[in-house]
Amino acid sequence: MRSLIPALLLLLFSSAAQGTIIDFQSLEHIDAGQQAAPGTPVYSEKGYKFESSSADYSIGTWGTLSANYLGSTALWNGDGTGINGVTTLTRADGGAFNLLSMEIGEMWATGGGVSTTTFVGILAGGGTVSADKTTDGIRSTGSGFEYFSFVGFTNLTSVSWLQVSPYIQFDNVTTASAVPEPGSLLLLGTGLFGLLGCHSHRQRQR
Repeated sequence: MRSLIPALLLLLFSSAAQGTIIDFQSLEHIDAGQQAAPGTPVYSEKGYKFESSSADYSIGTWGTLSANYLGSTALWNGDGTGINGVTTLTRADGGAFNLLSMEIGEMWATGGGVSTTTFVGILAGGGTVSADKTTDGIRSTGSGFEYFSFVGFTNLTSVSWLQVSPYIQFDNVTTASAVPEPGSLLLLGTGLFGLLGCHSHRQRQR
């Protein structure tokens, strides 16, 4: 029993800290066009959902033969109004999560340029966290994505960002299940040690 306690705690922390990379590779299509993601305006992958706020446009991908393809299948919001093109990321089961990183690239082969996207996270305990991510405007079909990490985007119920000109596509969204709050860990620890004490008491009685 004593050796079981550390194992249970290790399992708790390791499962909470394990990251999930959402890469959209299952959506790859070999053509020069674009395709709406299955289920649009909501697309689900690896236990997470991406939802567009626009009823008139889809979230989708470029084909591998498109000039807009950046070397990896990525998702974009098809609303070009700069008003309704909000993409919202949530866990499919409604649980809290952490947003760790994301790769962002320019949307178009022509007419691109530096793009700033504001990400707003809704905290599970109330309040928000936000960050601006700006691309360098240098577009390459071979390695057109830039890596961005997110600091403080922990214990979230959702993250949203608005599709604005010159527009972006995003790939390799890395998330993780939120680590339990200190109060929850204390409660768990109390229960485990109580169980250990009960077991020790029974051993002494025997």
